[in-house]
Amino acid sequence: MIKSEMIVEAARWVESMRKVLLWIVLALVAAVSVVYFKADLLISILTKPLGGVQLYFLTPAEGLMAKIRVSFLGGIVLASPVILWLIIRQTGATLPKKTKRLLIFFIIPFSFVLFVGGMAFGYRLILPSTIKFLMEVGSGFMTPTLSGDEYFSFVGTLLLCIGLIFELPLILIALSRIGIVTSKMLKGKRKLAIMLSLVTIAVISPALDVFTFLMVTMPILVLYEISIWTIVLLEKRDKRLSLIKKDADA
Repeated sequence: MIKSEMIVEAARWVESMRKVLLWIVLALVAAVSVVYFKADLLISILTKPLGGVQLYFLTPAEGLMAKIRVSFLGGIVLASPVILWLIIRQTGATLPKKTKRLLIFFIIPFSFVLFVGGMAFGYRLILPSTIKFLMEVGSGFMTPTLSGDEYFSFVGTLLLCIGLIFELPLILIALSRIGIVTSKMLKGKRKLAIMLSLVTIAVISPALDVFTFLMVTMPILVLYEISIWTIVLLEKRDKRLSLIKKDADA
């Protein structure tokens, strides 16, 4: 009897997840379609770091595929709040209403701001230096003939990675809430975090000069510190609520 109930419950969960995935796909398709009509503007923005270097398409369909790729990049950004809301609504069914409101009205907007801010930061500071460095390295023995589709794939991957790096505070806070990390642990790993930040930026963009390198690294370290002190405040609040509950039970 218990097994039958578990099977029924699992089937319901799978069915609800299927619906959520369907809505996510629909949201993404709608966002990509909207961005597609403004893709030319987005393409002109993303090609500015090339400094006038011409892009080429090597197959008849590559021009269309490049435009779709750019639209997909913009669609991911545009649809991300809706996708997060759908995921929270599905996975947080048992959460208290107060927690749900916090997630929907604070975490989702804050996450979106961090993500877009990270991408904008990468576009302004990291992308131009990276493009310049890679072009100079190859121009000594090759003539650059850049495929538009490959270029937008490279730019999209780079900017999405930087956007995700800027989600660090939310990731660490979420891990602290489920007991995987603590503020004490993060404070103890500060030097390691600094080293990993430097290595990550060096791998993503080996072309940065010392000043720009420091300018890029500093926000990541600031986000790490914000994460630590936010977790400290949450831990103090949890301890205070625990003491109040004990006094009430006594």
